[in-house]
Amino acid sequence: MKKYQNQVRHSSSKLFFVISLLILLSLACNLPSMAKSVEGPDETARIEISVRETMAALDGDVVSDAEDQSDQDPDTPSETPEPDITDTPSLTPTASDTPTPEVAMIYASANTNCRSGQGTVFQWLVTLQEGDESEAVGIDTSGDYWYIRRPDNPSQFCWLWGKYATPSGPWESLPVYTPIPTPTPGADFKLTYVGITQCTSNWLVQFQIDNIGSQTLESWRSKGTDNSGSLINSVNKQDKFYHFNHCSILTSQNDLTPGEGSYLNVIFSDDSSGHNLTVDIRVCTENGQGGDCFNKIFDITP
Repeated sequence: MKKYQNQVRHSSSKLFFVISLLILLSLACNLPSMAKSVEGPDETARIEISVRETMAALDGDVVSDAEDQSDQDPDTPSETPEPDITDTPSLTPTASDTPTPEVAMIYASANTNCRSGQGTVFQWLVTLQEGDESEAVGIDTSGDYWYIRRPDNPSQFCWLWGKYATPSGPWESLPVYTPIPTPTPGADFKLTYVGITQCTSNWLVQFQIDNIGSQTLESWRSKGTDNSGSLINSVNKQDKFYHFNHCSILTSQNDLTPGEGSYLNVIFSDDSSGHNLTVDIRVCTENGQGGDCFNKIFDITP
């Protein structure tokens, strides 16, 4: 309250000073020696403007009516309310699943063998059943065979004949492979007809055999069929190879190494001369018809 009274007394002193100043100015305007011709607004208006300017310059700290009417307690600091802070959630993008690149697939419309190479001369590995699918990773230059993942072991591959294989997906971009060379047989032999010889009650149709493969041959078996008569054939199985002089055995050996030759025979119950015979010779890489075995069947008329 005391502060307010001091402000009022201060304002009253200033007002008294201004009124006195106005009176002096008014008297000065009425003096003859001071009169001047003034153009523009009339003198009263000019004086009022001067008073207002003077009051504004002198009274920078006079409390205005609006301030006087304030109900604010002066001991209470003016608090400007701070806006409520709303936490804005940090948007972490949800990791989207990376799409699996599309791969070429092969659909089998019939049971089809898958082999170690392009063709039936290669080793059979697995059979795709009708309706099976597998990933294709290549194709051969002829377009007849697909290189695919083995359905029974996806870490390994095989060649599938394309006749019953239907591709899907981006198969046009598959790598093209040169066909695998046809393998040289590991075991092979050549037979040459020698002649027919009677030995006691049997007749022997004799052949020379030559080992033209890369493996040693250790056993053989022969059998025959008389297509133009009723001669009985006796199946002959041996673990040795012989050299004959008609019915006499000159020498024998336990195996036939690559490049070596020897003899074998097919036994009939009577003279087979002039008969049409079908001869089946089977040669194996181990004794007792074991190991890798190879057959040669052909017709002959002694």
